Amino acid sequence: MAESCRKMIDIGSIFPIYKDNLTKEQRELRPTGKILYSLCREALLDVARSLSSTNKVVLLPAYTCDTVYLPFKQEGWKCIYYSINKNLRINIPSLKEQFDNSHPTLIIAHPYYGSELSHEEVEALKELKNSGSRILIDNTQCIFSDSHLDFVDFYVGSYRKWFPIPDGGYLECKEDNIPAPNEENMTFVSLQTVAMYLRGEYFETSCEEVKQLSIQMNKAAELHAVGIIEPHAMSSFSTNTLNSQDFDSNKRARFQNYLFLYNNLHLDLIEYAIQNIEDVTSAPLYFPIYIKDRTKLQRYLAQYHIYLPIIWPVDDEEILIDKTVREIYQKILCIPVDQRYDIEDMERIVLLIEKFANEENCSPRC
Repeated sequence: MAESCRKMIDIGSIFPIYKDNLTKEQRELRPTGKILYSLCREALLDVARSLSSTNKVVLLPAYTCDTVYLPFKQEGWKCIYYSINKNLRINIPSLKEQFDNSHPTLIIAHPYYGSELSHEEVEALKELKNSGSRILIDNTQCIFSDSHLDFVDFYVGSYRKWFPIPDGGYLECKEDNIPAPNEENMTFVSLQTVAMYLRGEYFETSCEEVKQLSIQMNKAAELHAVGIIEPHAMSSFSTNTLNSQDFDSNKRARFQNYLFLYNNLHLDLIEYAIQNIEDVTSAPLYFPIYIKDRTKLQRYLAQYHIYLPIIWPVDDEEILIDKTVREIYQKILCIPVDQRYDIEDMERIVLLIEKFANEENCSPRC
C-alpha cells in the first residue's frame, strides 16, 4: 500500500515507517552544502565549540526548546534570554537591551511556525551583527525557507520534525573549522526506527498493544538522547529517505491544512498565536493557538485519537523572563498540519474543538 494512501488513525503521533520504506532502493545523496547531523542539538554543540575562544555568551529567545540552550551550557557558555512578543515576533527593545547588557558572542533567533523573520527583525539583527556579534538562525520551524541573509553566520534546523525519518539535522555556516561528523548515532536511530515501524504497524492493524510498545520505544530513544551531547552523522537511512521526499507536495499539504484551520477555527476560547495569515510565508510546522485551559482540551481530543503537543514545555524557569513569555508557555498549544493529514482531518479537528467549546459553555459550572 502506498504511504500516501494510508489513512492515519491518530492525528499528532510520531511519523510511521512501513516495510516498503525499509526496502527502498538507495539513492545517491544530492549535494546540500550542509553538514548533516543526527540531531540539531549536535550542530549547535559544534557551533559552541567553534567559538570557544570568545567570551562564550549567547543571547537566545526566551521562547525556545531546551535542546537549543543545553549544548551551550554543556560547553560552559552563559545563556542570556530576550523576550518574544505574543505574536511570536522578537521583542526588539528587549533584544537590544539584553545585547547592551551582555555583549554576546552569538545571537540566536527562531522564525516561528512558518513565519519567516520580518523586515524589522532582520534589520535589528543586522544592526547587532554590525556591533560585533555573530548571528545564528534556527530554521527548525521554517525548514523549507529559502531565505538566506548574507549577514547570518550560521543556519541550523531539525529535519526529523518534518519527515518520516528517525534522525536528521543540519548546519550551514561560513566557518570552515567545523568538520562533518562521521559516526552515526546507532543506538538512538535503532530505537527510534523501531518505534516508528511499530507505529506504522499500529496504523495498519489498529492494535493498541503495538501502539503502546511504539510509545515505549519512542520514550527510550528520547531518553537515550538526554545527557552528554556529542556530534553524530545523520544516519544513511534518514539521508536516503530525505532524498526521496516530495518537498513541494509536503509544503502544499501543510499550507492547505493550516489555511483551513485559520479560516474555520473561530471560537471565543481560542486565540491564534499568529493573527495575520500573510505572515506565514514558509510551510508551517504546526498551527499554534492560545487557550487558557489547554490540558482540558488535550484530554478531550485524546479521547478521539487527536494529540495536540505543547511546543515547548518549560524545563528551566530561567527562561520565564517576563509576563508575556510566561503567558506564551502557559497557553500555547499546537495543532498538527503536516503532510500525513488532509482537509477531512482538519474538519474533524474543528468539529471536535467546537463540540468541546459547546460542552464547556453548557457545563453546570458556567
